[in-house]
Amino acid sequence: MNIEFITDAYTSDDLKLPMVHFESKEKDICVICIHGMCGTIIDNYFATVWGKLLSEKNIGFIYEHNRGHSIENDIVMKDGSFKRCGCMYELFEDCIYDIDLAIQTAKDKGYKRIILLGHSYGCNKVIYYFYKKHPNILGIILASAPDMIGSHLSAQSDEYEKLLNEAKENIDNNEPTKLLHKMIEDYMYMSSQTYYNWYNENSKLNNLPVISNPKQWDQFETINVPILTFSGSNEEDYYLHLDLLKDKAINCNNFEYNVIENTGHTYKTKELEIGNLIFDWINKNFNN
Repeated sequence: MNIEFITDAYTSDDLKLPMVHFESKEKDICVICIHGMCGTIIDNYFATVWGKLLSEKNIGFIYEHNRGHSIENDIVMKDGSFKRCGCMYELFEDCIYDIDLAIQTAKDKGYKRIILLGHSYGCNKVIYYFYKKHPNILGIILASAPDMIGSHLSAQSDEYEKLLNEAKENIDNNEPTKLLHKMIEDYMYMSSQTYYNWYNENSKLNNLPVISNPKQWDQFETINVPILTFSGSNEEDYYLHLDLLKDKAINCNNFEYNVIENTGHTYKTKELEIGNLIFDWINKNFNN
């Protein structure tokens, strides 16, 4: 197994995004991992287990640190300057640039076929990317796919309108990066531009509306490639309605879901079990 640190890849809007590549001897299939809120490969130990296992079975694995990695970061630009990014400053739609880069990087490494894997908030990014770009990919893996809007409204119901108005006022006053007065998700402050981008009534992030469950799931319904999804049994309830996701994937004729017992959002003690689940799904569907 060869692990490569990719440090020279730039998005089309000139951000340098580091990646970790678990190289396969055969340059055929590559799984691209899109992390969730504030994620890094250090926090996402499970990704290192999956990358090692898959690469040893001749499937490449690339973990991209997108512009939302960590709570806050300064990302190097192509001209040598820095841009303040991280989860607290990112705009959801910019994930298009980041996933474009990851796919192009995999192709530049010689891989012919791509699978997109999202973890947590990364699932929302993968769904949105497919909706906007309809890329030529083999399939999609959704690891602990969240209802980002519904879960936030449930947790912040008393503060939501106040926070949204505060964010809009700061944006109108030309202070989009001003932090809101209240901590979000109980662990980080969020810029006004990010909060409004994520949680306004027309947000593109609202693509897994498990809690509200409208008749139409406009983005999700466009997926027409095989889907594998799973969550840990110890996760919050809105992660566990995988049968509902199957019902809403009306253009996907190959949908597999699993609840992994006795584990949570980062799959502690179950990393290898899930790695084998992913490999078996790939082998069954794409290596015949």
